[in-house]
Amino acid sequence: MLYIKFALPFALWAWVLSSSYARYILPRISSVYGLLKGLESKEAHSASSFHVRGTSFLVKIVMLFSQMYALAAWSAYSVLRTMRFARLPETRGWIYYLTAFIICEGALGVIARKEEYNGFLSILHSIMAMGAFVIFAFNPHLMGSMYSWLIRLVGVEL
Repeated sequence: MLYIKFALPFALWAWVLSSSYARYILPRISSVYGLLKGLESKEAHSASSFHVRGTSFLVKIVMLFSQMYALAAWSAYSVLRTMRFARLPETRGWIYYLTAFIICEGALGVIARKEEYNGFLSILHSIMAMGAFVIFAFNPHLMGSMYSWLIRLVGVEL
């Protein structure tokens, strides 16, 4: 019964995250990438081409890190929720970690699948967010510097 109490709401939140992110966030990100691509092609043969490409690259880097932070927060939440349930005396921790891994990676995979490929920088954030679950599961203290607000919100002691 405790396992269902863990997995069912977790799977529901994964569905909400993946569908909401794909529906509301990805179209805006795609429009920014389209704008940058249009600017780069328009200014390809002009004297200001270097500045346009540099600015475009910086915008892509900012988008990469902001998306990576947001999606890795889902991985951090997944690990924190798993830790909260796996530490209970009547549970076996490995099944919770395995379930959380499948649900977390599934939600991130749905998001990554719906993204349009615009070069390596457009997919790196998804790769890093997927790897963040494993990193945070093996060393939860790494969450402390980036997601201290989430740790306090979930109420788990590292």
